[in-house]
Amino acid sequence: MADTDYFMIAAIDFGTTYSGYAFQLTSEYDPKNPTKKILCPQAWNEGPTKLTSMKTPSCLLLDNNKDLDCFGYMAEDKYADLCMDGDNHNFYFFRRFKMELHDTQGLNKNTEIADMIGRKLPALLVFSKSIEALKVHLFQLLEKQNVHVKITEVKWVLTVPAIWDDMAKGFMREAAERAGIPTAHLTIALEPEAASLFCQYLPVEKFSVGGTSGFSDAKPGTTYMIVDLGGGTADITVHEKVSSGKLKEVHRASGGPWGGTFVDSEFITLLSNIVGGPVFAAFMKQQRYDYLELMREFESVKRNVGLNSTDAVKMKIPVSLSETCEKVVHKDFKELVKIARKDKHITFVGDKAKFDANLMKGLFKKATDKIVHHIKNILTKEVCGRRVSLILMVGGFSESAYIQDVVKSEFHDKGGKKVLIPKDAGISVVQGAVVYGRQPGNITSRVLRYSYGVAVSPEFVQGQHEPSRLQTIAGVDRCSDVFSKFMDIGTNVNCGFQKHEGYKTIDPHATCCTFKIYTADDSNSTPAYTDESGCRFLGSLDVKYPQGNEIRDISVDYIFGDTELHIKATDVKSKTPCEAKLRMFE
Repeated sequence: MADTDYFMIAAIDFGTTYSGYAFQLTSEYDPKNPTKKILCPQAWNEGPTKLTSMKTPSCLLLDNNKDLDCFGYMAEDKYADLCMDGDNHNFYFFRRFKMELHDTQGLNKNTEIADMIGRKLPALLVFSKSIEALKVHLFQLLEKQNVHVKITEVKWVLTVPAIWDDMAKGFMREAAERAGIPTAHLTIALEPEAASLFCQYLPVEKFSVGGTSGFSDAKPGTTYMIVDLGGGTADITVHEKVSSGKLKEVHRASGGPWGGTFVDSEFITLLSNIVGGPVFAAFMKQQRYDYLELMREFESVKRNVGLNSTDAVKMKIPVSLSETCEKVVHKDFKELVKIARKDKHITFVGDKAKFDANLMKGLFKKATDKIVHHIKNILTKEVCGRRVSLILMVGGFSESAYIQDVVKSEFHDKGGKKVLIPKDAGISVVQGAVVYGRQPGNITSRVLRYSYGVAVSPEFVQGQHEPSRLQTIAGVDRCSDVFSKFMDIGTNVNCGFQKHEGYKTIDPHATCCTFKIYTADDSNSTPAYTDESGCRFLGSLDVKYPQGNEIRDISVDYIFGDTELHIKATDVKSKTPCEAKLRMFE
């Protein structure tokens, strides 16, 4: 279907800390400014701390039958009540689990993740139920507005970090399909790209930081960096503005797990160092309600900590934490603060603890140091980096006063660079995903993050191949698991670029053959074999071809340049298309 044949575009931004969606009716789409009439629901602003957000926490509550109970603030609130009543063991509660896909080594359909009390469920089920919850919330909103639409009348866009590999993207597509979203109507969007597209159309008044010129004023040829800071990851890439809202990627996406939850981990580490790891572990396990409330409050106060903050930050420390301290080590929290020599940095007024500003700022330092170091590496060591004139900060963590201050102090108005931050940095990704759903061709080219290759079994050559890899197949001595590379890391590919590869089958009587596809991060050296370090299994490519009782030549086209790898195959002799399917999960 053409984009204009859909009733609407709906984008789901499933984040580590917060999730949400945005949509646009096709009848209200303006190709001159596709950002108009993109709607984000306001119904997420719930919870006891009344956090102002157009998103909801990425928290999922399932009943004992593994059916969806609720999601977001409602899931947090209900689970907190269940903990108070002692009924939480009859439910599954998952929070901040997206980072399970940051490293996909060993990921498969049976991979499990643990809930708050250690009960495990398949990761695919947890992710699919979360996507289902957002889908259901959207349709309920539309029904309330008396808008009736079939799921196949919606073009769905699902965002993922650009630093995720193909397997993680495939996992999210599978989860979306299990959530009831037809895969033929689903597009995967890369988060920094989506935000980049959205900001192309923003005038100067839509930026909270950036001086007197908006992003829309940038001329074709402008090279700029997108720093997408979310709850889990820092996703950094470099784009060049082409024309008419189009852009191309000139530096492959890179980054690391340096998002907002990194700061949360530092806060937990601070408290654990004061009371002791066993004490804090017991508090988390036995006082789940209070632990969730503590982290909710920290989420609220950390937003206002800035680089130049001098005021102490007040937080309510749960009585149950001090009680747990007394129970385990026979000292209360105040005593342990003094023993840890933190009493000059943490003082107490009634039931509130006052955290010294420098102590709070220190919680951000590891994350911001890594982000700044990574940005500097690209700006100074890469050719495209030296051309960067704008740094665009997007994502929820970019709304943090501290991270804004640090990036501005390092780069704004230095070396001819400007730092731009949209006013709604946290929702620029999901709104941009709607724009991408309308105009996917506006990303004209991308840079490959990995090399790609296939496992082959050439005839064994003494002195060239390792003796341990000798196998006899159909009477021929062959070397197993050789990595045959067909695309190089760092290659700039236009959308739809096809790489043609030819293969011979091994069994003359078969009607299907399987190729094992691998990726390699081989910036320094290319692995010779698929089981060497840096080489990772992507999936099994099954190709079905006509029966002919002979060795057959198969032509495979690997299609690059999109957000996902596409593959098609042809039987050379008959010139007929073959059914080709890449199985990423066994």
